[in-house]
Amino acid sequence: MAQQKKLTKKEKIALAQTSNPITTEKKTSKNQLKLALGVIVAVFSFLLYAQTIPYTYTLDDYSTIKENHVVQQGFSGIGTLLHTSYRYGYWASNDELYRPLSLVMFAIEWQLAPDIPAFGHFINICLYALCGFLLFNFLSRLFKNNLVISFIGTLLFMAHPVHTEVVANIKSGDEILCLIFSILTVQWLLDYLEKNTTPKLFLSIFAFFLAMMAKESAITMIAVIPILLFTFKNLPRNKNITAVLPLFLAVFVYMALRGNALGGIVNTKSVLPIDNVLASAPNFFIRGPNAMYVLGRYLILIVFPIHLSDDYSFSEINLLPLSDWRILLSVVVYICIAGYAVYKIREKDTIAFAILFYLITISIVSNIVVIIGTVMADRLTFMPSLGFALVVALLLTKLFKTENITTANTSIGEFFKTNSKVIGVACIILALYSFKTVTRNPVWYDNMSLYLSGIVDGPNSTRNHYLYGIELKNRDAKNEKDSVKKDAIYKHAIAELKIATQLYPQNFDAYRDMAVIYHKMRDTVAAYANYDSALKYNRADDKTFNNRGVIFFEGGQYQRALDDFQNAVRWNPRYSDAWKNLGSCFGTFGQYQKAIDNFNESLKYEKDNVSRASTYHMMGITYNFMKDEVDANDCFAKEKQAQAAAGGK
Repeated sequence: MAQQKKLTKKEKIALAQTSNPITTEKKTSKNQLKLALGVIVAVFSFLLYAQTIPYTYTLDDYSTIKENHVVQQGFSGIGTLLHTSYRYGYWASNDELYRPLSLVMFAIEWQLAPDIPAFGHFINICLYALCGFLLFNFLSRLFKNNLVISFIGTLLFMAHPVHTEVVANIKSGDEILCLIFSILTVQWLLDYLEKNTTPKLFLSIFAFFLAMMAKESAITMIAVIPILLFTFKNLPRNKNITAVLPLFLAVFVYMALRGNALGGIVNTKSVLPIDNVLASAPNFFIRGPNAMYVLGRYLILIVFPIHLSDDYSFSEINLLPLSDWRILLSVVVYICIAGYAVYKIREKDTIAFAILFYLITISIVSNIVVIIGTVMADRLTFMPSLGFALVVALLLTKLFKTENITTANTSIGEFFKTNSKVIGVACIILALYSFKTVTRNPVWYDNMSLYLSGIVDGPNSTRNHYLYGIELKNRDAKNEKDSVKKDAIYKHAIAELKIATQLYPQNFDAYRDMAVIYHKMRDTVAAYANYDSALKYNRADDKTFNNRGVIFFEGGQYQRALDDFQNAVRWNPRYSDAWKNLGSCFGTFGQYQKAIDNFNESLKYEKDNVSRASTYHMMGITYNFMKDEVDANDCFAKEKQAQAAAGGK
């Protein structure tokens, strides 16, 4: 008979725990409590934004969904999205961003529910609720089942009003996806380090890759993770750093894909001062301190989320002299909090970790190292605000002396009863946050509500006045049948666009759209003048060349029209309308084959069947002039097919 193996002390304890019904019961109770609290967080997060489900598309939803012809291809467009830049399907040219994951999600949504924004809002809210559930469980793991810290910290984060842009604007689902996969990255990395399960390491690498595919700001986790491991895990110091090395595999793959899509890992597209005033700083010694001032505004926004805005561009924020007290105060505050964090992190201080989390995650949008496409935005505080929520939760639990109490084995009733004081105080903050969030949400109902709010929240923003003027032109005037009322709306739109040019005289978009309105009002003199102003500040504006060419064409100045249309396609070779207009010009000159060639170029880049039908009609007429009845009839047949595909429009 084989001799029974003698058990070690550890094995005996483990065996006793697994066979002990009391231990099993406690473990079950702990899991039930965590699950219940996690569900409360998720449901709360969903209800907080449920009112946004019937909202329409707003702001960047148009460039990423509503008017993105690649996203609208649904499943068949996914391949293109993975190897092109972020707004390729809207601009038909490369920009400086590569964030395909959210675009793939939007393409799937469009396939399942085409042109139904309510479905996109619903998915965004569900993702947000999932994010809250995962975050709570992750924090519970870090704080060793002190569910008070985890519960309060997660709720404060989820309710923070600064997140309204992220959740209520469908496009900003990229921020939510980025945080979800960042959480999973660390969760699975911890599983690998604690249990040496290799599959979890590969899952961690894959999750980190997806986080970066959602938004490049996930790269900051490379710096966060070693500090997190040092603070919460008793690993050898060198292991804290080397643990992130496998994640560089994900970085390498992402950078390779990014380089392929953008034509280089680093995109050198210049940032305009209208988008980021820091781009107008003559040198780093001016830009750096002013970037610190903006960081100070971020801190105020997170601590006191009272004054929120959809836009902080020129001239809501201006360059300040180096002696300005606001710069000095911001520098002093950041030195103090950074100094505290660096000093106390050696003691594995959790507040120090939360501060470092904030500093690291906000660094990538700080404009100190690299100029980004915007000077400031509410959505950019999404991940950094988690650091602030943790600081508040930790301070509250320290105040009520619950920071070291393990609450995992109590019932949900006992949990709330035992921690009623600290949860009660947290609920006061939570109520204020929730009220601000719920009252802020309607701002994102549609573009008009957003832009009307914008000129109140950011009266000095040239973009807010520009966008409001455009919405008056594109929505109100378009839908108005009464000619007198329509002209009144046009005049209102022009007034807003003039304010935009007064705030920023180089706002060529505003001049161009004023010209469009003047053209509609049959004031060609004013239209020409504003097109000239637009070209004065942007000699490569393809839309201005095309639009001015239309006026020349209508006035019988065909050669000048031809020159403008050629300039339009020179600056944007994928500009289908300009190719079509070129075809019309050549047809007028009797150069029918050139007209056909340009119509064919237009067809390459047409985004919808209505446009394609128009182009086929013009081609059919041109072939008739060429006495080519076969090709003419073929074009007219294709016109009918396109019209049928467009729903008979």
